Amino acid sequence: MIDQSILVIYQHRQLGWRFNLYLADLLPDGTIRISGSPDPAFLNRKDFTTAEKQLLQTLKDTSDKSLMLKYSKDKTVVDFFKNLTAEKINNYIRPAIEIYAAQIVELAKKTGISVYLREEMKRTVLYPEQKIDILSEKPQCIFNFEKNDSGLRYFITLLNENSEISLKDKPDIVIANKPAMIISDNHLLVVEDIEAKRLTPFFTKDFISVPPSMVQKYMQDFVLKTFLQYQTKMKGIETVKIRLEKKAVLSLEEDFNRRLNLLLTFFYGERSFSPSSQRNTVAWLDEKDISRINWYDRDPEWENEFAGRLKSSGLRLEGENRWYEPLQPSNSPLGLIEWINSHQDILDRFEFRQQTDTIYYTKDISLRSCVSDKIDWFEIEMEVVAGDYIIPFTRFRKHILTGSREYVLPDGSVLVLPEEWFQKYLDIFLYGEKEGKIIRLKKIHFSLMESLSEDKTDKKKKEELLPEWKRKPSSNLLPNALNKILRPYQKEGFSWLLYLYRNNFGGCLADDMGLGKTLQTIALLQYIYAGSGEKKTDRTPHGQLSLFEETEQKIPATLIVVPTSLLHNWKNELKRFAPGLKTYLHAGYGRLKTNDIGKIFRHYHIVITSYGTLRNDIDYLSLYCFHYLILDESQYIKNADSQIYKAVKEVHALHHLVLTGTPVENSLSDLWAQFNFINEGLLGNYSSFRKIYIQPILKNDNKKAEVALQRLIRPFLLRRTKEEVTPELPPLMQEIVYCDMTDDQQSVYTKEKNFLRNSFFESSESIEKNKFIALQGLMRLRLLANHPLLGYPEYPGDSGKFEQILLSFESLKSSGHKVLIFSSFVKHLKLLAKAFDKQEWKYAMLTGQTTNREQEIRKFTGNDEVNCFFISLKAGGTGLNLTAADYVFIIDPWWNPAAEMQALSRAHRIGQDKNVMVYRFISSETIEEKILRLQEKKSELSSTFITSGNILDHLTEEEIHNLMS
Repeated sequence: MIDQSILVIYQHRQLGWRFNLYLADLLPDGTIRISGSPDPAFLNRKDFTTAEKQLLQTLKDTSDKSLMLKYSKDKTVVDFFKNLTAEKINNYIRPAIEIYAAQIVELAKKTGISVYLREEMKRTVLYPEQKIDILSEKPQCIFNFEKNDSGLRYFITLLNENSEISLKDKPDIVIANKPAMIISDNHLLVVEDIEAKRLTPFFTKDFISVPPSMVQKYMQDFVLKTFLQYQTKMKGIETVKIRLEKKAVLSLEEDFNRRLNLLLTFFYGERSFSPSSQRNTVAWLDEKDISRINWYDRDPEWENEFAGRLKSSGLRLEGENRWYEPLQPSNSPLGLIEWINSHQDILDRFEFRQQTDTIYYTKDISLRSCVSDKIDWFEIEMEVVAGDYIIPFTRFRKHILTGSREYVLPDGSVLVLPEEWFQKYLDIFLYGEKEGKIIRLKKIHFSLMESLSEDKTDKKKKEELLPEWKRKPSSNLLPNALNKILRPYQKEGFSWLLYLYRNNFGGCLADDMGLGKTLQTIALLQYIYAGSGEKKTDRTPHGQLSLFEETEQKIPATLIVVPTSLLHNWKNELKRFAPGLKTYLHAGYGRLKTNDIGKIFRHYHIVITSYGTLRNDIDYLSLYCFHYLILDESQYIKNADSQIYKAVKEVHALHHLVLTGTPVENSLSDLWAQFNFINEGLLGNYSSFRKIYIQPILKNDNKKAEVALQRLIRPFLLRRTKEEVTPELPPLMQEIVYCDMTDDQQSVYTKEKNFLRNSFFESSESIEKNKFIALQGLMRLRLLANHPLLGYPEYPGDSGKFEQILLSFESLKSSGHKVLIFSSFVKHLKLLAKAFDKQEWKYAMLTGQTTNREQEIRKFTGNDEVNCFFISLKAGGTGLNLTAADYVFIIDPWWNPAAEMQALSRAHRIGQDKNVMVYRFISSETIEEKILRLQEKKSELSSTFITSGNILDHLTEEEIHNLMS
């Protein structure tokens, strides 16, 4: 490019001096002949350097066409120049051309391209004397001021590598005004930070004179500004550098939105500067002598140090100089005051001022506490220390409970309570009783004492903070027979149960299905009743003591309440693992009903009954005081308004224990019901529990509320998963089988979906009634996604999912596998059973109507020809051990994912030695896919509070819309 082209400076008749690129030939006589503008082929060559490419692009940006596109709406260049006004040229186009000109000069130096001045555009031949040299270094501009009795004069000197450049009496051409670009004596000069109009007077003059009468004004208006902006040389004018006291000031202020913020200001003497101020040097005329200029420089290193302290402390800078508190999840408007209170080490380096209507207390705040351990409660005395004020912490009770952070001190200033107090000490005030300066806290709330131990400087060793039952395991108290049987995690569970028992605490054993909750409980009961000295007695044929027996227990009997399906399971497990414990089965039509029933119970260690029997016989059962009341599958009492819950609460017992794999089956209200049973008052009343925990956690995703609730229940809940404690258990593999609907099925489903959606969106019913109608419609869609016959008995077609289930089972049956098929719809199972009958495939079935449960279970587990077990959700959710199966079909997704996990645990439990494969059958592009996505969305509750709930009970109106969209 350098050898074939030149850069030409020429004067456009409207736009002034510009640069352009031309192809050129070097003639033998040393002249240059312009052969024309480069064509596209030349401009698109691949061998250009980076600098050459940049030069070409910059020249293109200043072309007539580019300027037209940027500064007008004209379609042709001719029209562009025809309509161009002087105002647009001077205000917009010419300043842009001059900026580009400075870039072109720098790129010309990098590329080494030749530059020529073409004063006459008609001539195509350029001579050597028209060549322009670009100075390698930019000239330095120096203003010279000389003052004497005759006035003041000044002139400008341009220096290039210590050589002075004269502008006077030369053919000087101004190419650009800003930055100043001048051709002088065939040299191109680019002088930065000055306009060319400042230099043009010196094209014809040696200096400019100022008469004595104008000197003071000229000194003030021109000399001072020039001194601050340019390099100067003074003669007859003294310049004195002043040293001033420096200080950094932080001001607490309010912005336009009434948000508190800190404003940083630097003071040099009485003059203040914002950190963003670009004025680095300050100068002024001496009051007594105008020939003296006083000045000082700001100290950027010192200023940056103070600004850096604020930045490193976590404060947020918004705009140029407003500092706000670090981002917090609550985004509290008083967060900045809390930051100031806790960062005195930083604030002490500044001068702090308050420019707000409210005066805040902005010093350290500390909290000290003293705890006394009484027999039934803790006595807590706490004090807040704020400067000279010592305030009993109980005075802040109302503030903590209502969320009010501002407390007025005696001097009228406002103390802002730290935000962490509201979560850290809320529960102490909620569950504690205020008595003067003292807070009394029941022993069941001992976990809340953790927040106080964190405040102490003399922290205990890590191992001393472990729960007592972990520091002092009690497994050595187990009978030898059980000690050999129990696994390590089950022994740990026994120690935990014993710890709760000895401290009169209720508990919730929430191990995964199949981990032996029953066995751990039997171990505890064996320990409690061991060595009580009772005489052995003969039992009736049904294992019940005769009314005429007089032998009684020293320790009252334990009542175990179980689902009806588990009555005999518990009886058999007790007989197997604790044959020395006398067991009474209070069940069946022939059971005793008498007000003297306690006379029977006192002769036994264990009384087993069902939830239904307990509800019906509560008038009798409430007359006896049991030693332990144990609820198996305690989700049966999840509804605090139910009759069974109210009946359980009427039973008298010294100790309470619940066993469940799903303490949260539907919602957090399940948790409250069960924990209010095991430790009444632990979670307060239901109204406050709903306000403090359920609504913040489920509706607002409040993590702090989650942590607080976990802290309350953690000591009384033991949860281990199969993955944690049984690494030897074969893996559980899961797969989703997507099934396309048949054309007939798709037609029926779409018609129903459209009808439902239109009915819901156009309904004028109340939200609750409309929601009920919608949920009924969604249930119909689930049925149709399985098989339209479930909704339309006269339907003549097939179902894609139904056929896929039959094909999958047939393949597994031929290989000898056993399969559990679960559904939440009994009629779906019966429809499959009818298809099995046609194929003469043998199967077992368990639904709510099954009366011979044990016979059906034995039929499946003991007969190799029975490869399938149909099980309904409610009938098979608890109490089954079906490790004979190694495949599980879940043929419709359930609103309650916890129930799905229960179903899986029927096969994937201790004793299983085969890999378990789970297939979930889903009809594609139906409500079933959306149920899966909803389960994923709601799954966080699962990892936080044991298991996810029945999402059907908590669908929002928006989620119902999405399900039907």
